[in-house]
Amino acid sequence: MEITDKPKYYLPGLGQSWLVVAVLIGGSIVAGIVAAIIGVVKNMSFDYFTNNNFALLYAMQMVLPFLFIWLMGYNRSREPFAESVKIDKPHIGKFNFITLVIVLIVATFATMLLLDPFNEIFEMPDIFKDMFKNAGNNPIDTLIGVAILAPLCEEFILRGTIERGLLATYRSKKSGPLKAILWSAFLFALIHLNPWQAVAAFAVGCLIGWVYYRTHSIWAAIFIHFVNNFSAIILFLIYPNLDPEATTKQIIEAETGSTTLYWAMVAGGAVLLALCIYLLNKYLPKRPQSFVPQKKELIAEGAE
Repeated sequence: MEITDKPKYYLPGLGQSWLVVAVLIGGSIVAGIVAAIIGVVKNMSFDYFTNNNFALLYAMQMVLPFLFIWLMGYNRSREPFAESVKIDKPHIGKFNFITLVIVLIVATFATMLLLDPFNEIFEMPDIFKDMFKNAGNNPIDTLIGVAILAPLCEEFILRGTIERGLLATYRSKKSGPLKAILWSAFLFALIHLNPWQAVAAFAVGCLIGWVYYRTHSIWAAIFIHFVNNFSAIILFLIYPNLDPEATTKQIIEAETGSTTLYWAMVAGGAVLLALCIYLLNKYLPKRPQSFVPQKKELIAEGAE
């Protein structure tokens, strides 16, 4: 059995999912302490270090939760008749690769448009203001951290581990998939640790979680997350003088003197999202059986 197969044996229930989140938050604290120590040694402020080494700091945050998930999977893989569910077992129904990619891109942008009005409810945390303002100073670091590492790591943990485990745990209940998707989306919102991202993270998390359930493709989940994060970062790289707190509504109102176009875009986003969900629901497998755990078979010693 290959070393990368170990996490497929870790199928956390709801209590264990909270433990994974606690370990993830603990990893963030440990990374912050390490960053502060490095800052002292190199005579630089914590803010300067994080703004110029975001990808490194993010990678350090993920060491502890990844190690925890692997160890839990390793321990459970040693049990007789241990159950497992693959993290990635793609099935895209009647879609082909290109049409699925197009629908997922449209669905992601439509969701972002639909969620834009919520951006005015909560104030953006200072750490994000600084990150967006400094995105142009170190664009490669920002893109690696936000658009590559974040989708890869967070989807492995939230969908590839937590939602997969909850789908296996609730497999005998009719409402099991819905509970698994909602809980993984809630925990996804929680790990961001700020109200400004919570509503959007929960909504996007629901979309990603549903697509993951229907496709059993961790790469589909990562792709949606990538499109969401990449589009936000690329906007500030193209327009470096853009106010980080400016919403789409404020930008369009400043340009046109009216919010009519903005609300038309939001309405268009709602229509496009509904269309994408209709297509995905129609052409993807309805209740995929690939999340049903498979028991490990013991082979008698010396058997052929």
